[in-house]
Amino acid sequence: MTATDSGHPVTLRLFPDYAGTVLWMSGPVDYEASGLTSGLIRALRSWEESYYRSLTPDLQWVSAEAGKRFTTNGVQLARCLADELGEDYQIEFTTYEKGGAPAGVFRSSGPARNADAVARFNALVIALQAQEDEGNQAQADRQRGKGWYAWAPLSGNFFRR
Repeated sequence: MTATDSGHPVTLRLFPDYAGTVLWMSGPVDYEASGLTSGLIRALRSWEESYYRSLTPDLQWVSAEAGKRFTTNGVQLARCLADELGEDYQIEFTTYEKGGAPAGVFRSSGPARNADAVARFNALVIALQAQEDEGNQAQADRQRGKGWYAWAPLSGNFFRR
């Protein structure tokens, strides 16, 4: 079973949000767990750092040019991510630039260039699907008044009695 057995591409979102990573699925994806090439990880970190340096204390762009650079670099990184992960993944990038480009979805037209990253993201997708399935079962049990359960939202764990 692969992460894309549904026939639909898996969406990976790209944006900085004070989580130590710009990679997001249902939550942040740690760079070290991603399997992405070291060069791409360095570029993602650099892009995120440049974002924070480009903001004023009230979270406005220091200049229109800084916002444009953020968008241009984000689009380039989204394309690089798409190429590493191949046609079974799509990268969603939305700029924070005022009046900037609308959301873009980037997808490779060919096979993945990084099999390790694909394997790691596939494993993550399968784990996330298992958590969702567990949550759906617990919710169905609760609606039927069946059993006791608790959910820990930070870890995504469900506990049944």
